[in-house]
Formats: sequence, C-alpha cells, structure tokens
Amino acid sequence: ESFVRGSGSGGQKINKTSNKVVLLHKPTQLSVSCQETRSLSQNRKIARKKLRLKLDEYLSGENSRVRTKARIASTKKAKAKARNKARQKAKAQKKKMLLKRQSKQKNNDNDDHDYDDDDDDDNNDDIPKPF
Repeated sequence: ESFVRGSGSGGQKINKTSNKVVLLHKPTQLSVSCQETRSLSQNRKIARKKLRLKLDEYLSGENSRVRTKARIASTKKAKAKARNKARQKAKAQKKKMLLKRQSKQKNNDNDDHDYDDDDDDDNNDDIPKPF
C-alpha cells in the first residue's frame, strides 16, 4: 500500500496532498489505484474493494462475482426482450382479428341495404312517355 500525490481536477487539495492510494497484491502482481475522493481513508476503502473484485476475477475466472452478475443481468435482459416480443406479437394478432371482424361486419351491413333496382324500372307507368 502506497500513497501518491494525486493529479487531475480537484484543485490545490488534490495536487498538494498524497490522497491517491495504490495497492499491489504481491503474489499475483495485481495493482489497483484509487483517487475517487479527496479523503485518503475513503480512497483506501474503495481501492481495497476494487482489489478484492479484481482478485476474485483473476482467481475465479468465469465464476467470479462480477461475471456472475453480468451473466444474470444478460439473462434477465434476454427474457424481458422475449416477453416483450411475445406481447407485441399477441397485440398484432389481436389487432388483425379485430380488423377482420370489422370488415366482415361492414360486408354484412352492406348486404342488408342492397336494393334491387331492376324491379323499380319496370313500373314507370306514372311517367308520361314522349311521342
């Protein structure tokens, strides 16, 4: 564990004090640095947490906490996408059936109001015929 002078934004407080924490895990040579806050103690806590996660991933590989969480999140997202796709498909089918039903109803309404004009043409006795 070593403390280094920070750099970057934050002004005089960051640049003059040694609040950047660098942790090195000697057996694996994994290194982590943290300068997220102005507080040295908070940076130490954050750096240790980062080192634990990095070690877990290094030692466990696919079974590490980070990868397990990512895999679960990916599975959840895929299930939600499939559910949404099924919902959209059902909605489209319902709309299609509704349109089909409406068009059948319109055709039935038009059939009820059809008039046979041929019968009316034969009975023109009231109209005088030209000579």
